[in-house]
Amino acid sequence: MGENLRRVRRIAQVQFGAPEPVDIYAQTCARLDAAIAATAARQDVARNQMRAAWEVMRHYSAVTRAYEIRLRALEAVVAEDRLAAGQAVTLAETARRMYDLAVRIEATARHHFEVVRAKESRVEELMQKLTSSKAQLKLAQTAQNHRNRLRSLEAAVEQDPLIHSRSRSDRELHEAARLAREAEALAGLKGGWS
Repeated sequence: MGENLRRVRRIAQVQFGAPEPVDIYAQTCARLDAAIAATAARQDVARNQMRAAWEVMRHYSAVTRAYEIRLRALEAVVAEDRLAAGQAVTLAETARRMYDLAVRIEATARHHFEVVRAKESRVEELMQKLTSSKAQLKLAQTAQNHRNRLRSLEAAVEQDPLIHSRSRSDRELHEAARLAREAEALAGLKGGWS
């Protein structure tokens, strides 16, 4: 596929003139850096939201516990018949309403915390993918640079008659070239460099 793309580019360059060479690696690195910076800003916001949601959830959990304790204490007083019947019913209804309201608010705060935590998790995952992509891009660029250097060395060997005649019997050069081709093929199979 890559060879077909190169061939199409060469044909287009011949027909329409050679455009300025575009450094795809630099452009992609710049885009990744911008995405990483934007994601880092989102990560900070998500962490702050997470801390705030955690504190709100803790606060409402404490409020719910306090209303539950008050409700249980009031139920104990009502059970001992220390208050007048009407007064006890009114206090019990109020305590029950306050406790139920606190439970609903705590559930809302807990749900909000879970939503914020899910968002933070997605931002963290995105950051990991972006940094991994940048590392893979750098690895691919390094591999490409080494392939280009190997090709230029091979071209230099082919052009220089003294080196060319000598290189036919040079086992080390042939072995190095073979190992480089094998490494390139293996990396291509694993999807590491292409």
